[in-house]
Amino acid sequence: MQLERIGLRDYRNFEAADIEFAERFTVLHGHNGAGKTAVLEAIYLLNTLRSFRSSDMGPLVRSGTSAALVEATVQDAVAGIPSKLEVRLQKGERSTRRTASADGKVVRSGAKFYGRVRAILFTPEDLAVLRGSPSGRRQFLDRMVFARDRGHIADIQAYEKLVRSRNQVLKREDLSSTARNDLLDTYETGLSEVGARVWTRRVEMVESLADPFATAFAGIHGSIGSSPGGGTAMQASAHYVSKIESAADAREAALKDALAQRRSEDLRRRVTTVGPHRDDLDVRLDDNAAADFASQGQARALVLAFKLAELRAAREQSGQPPLLLLDDVSSELDPTRTAMLFETLASDAGQCVMTTTDAAFIHLPVDSAAATWRIDKGTAAREA
Repeated sequence: MQLERIGLRDYRNFEAADIEFAERFTVLHGHNGAGKTAVLEAIYLLNTLRSFRSSDMGPLVRSGTSAALVEATVQDAVAGIPSKLEVRLQKGERSTRRTASADGKVVRSGAKFYGRVRAILFTPEDLAVLRGSPSGRRQFLDRMVFARDRGHIADIQAYEKLVRSRNQVLKREDLSSTARNDLLDTYETGLSEVGARVWTRRVEMVESLADPFATAFAGIHGSIGSSPGGGTAMQASAHYVSKIESAADAREAALKDALAQRRSEDLRRRVTTVGPHRDDLDVRLDDNAAADFASQGQARALVLAFKLAELRAAREQSGQPPLLLLDDVSSELDPTRTAMLFETLASDAGQCVMTTTDAAFIHLPVDSAAATWRIDKGTAAREA
């Protein structure tokens, strides 16, 4: 789908705004807090029915109002058929109701609405992934898997619920040994079935992105074999790390066996210590852990390389590149590598929406179709 326009009504700090998007690049610029990221959030909402900034939908409704609307016109790039999408938010006393519709018809199943605007997102918060906790890296990876396989989020939710249930049994002292073991057997069967699917999707995602990721990093940070300042360019790599060793076709049995073997220790610690919820994503520069070795600029280049690799994989899978959303894209990259990034975007990206505090930071090739909008205090104005 090609995103043609988006309309915001009482959304975040926007009372009313309409933004039209170029076929390739749209630049949103303005000072911090002006509302640039809110526009990306609204596009992401149309993609996933979720905010990437808050689990609570309430803050998306403009202060002093009770309802918000995000509407968009999209064009099927293959069939050439336009479509109108809407997400309405109605704030109640305890929660905020969300209603999605396509061409005037309410879509009650989120799964049937997902993907009408396919988007890949980069935010500055993603930079914390490399140096943050393993849970953050798992979430980062799961978002990429979700963009490819809509069933993944349901399995993640089911798996996390099963882990919580098993942990509750591990903590209970009022159960007999027989009753406890029967419950643990039941939960471990479910964990092994769902967990194997989660584990497999994550491994397949990392393996499919490994080479494109390394190539994309080289494109942003320096050609393979040399760097802009001379010398040998650093090589980026990514690997999925599990505490369980298993062949691809035996993960369910391996996970079930590992849970059984760890049961005594888990009872002592009262927590489930093995499974996909304890796995990690290992990102390296040459042979060094990126978490310990990468500079801020290198960390940004690494995360952007993941996004470009994801974009390339999605394009190969569907034949069409998804929309690329880049928030504060060029900060902490030096001018040389910023230029390399935009050269890579010009050759690889389809439609791209990016934010920056100053449009002068964005140096797109002169022949790129681009639109520039100034965002200021919840207003949007197109610039020549």
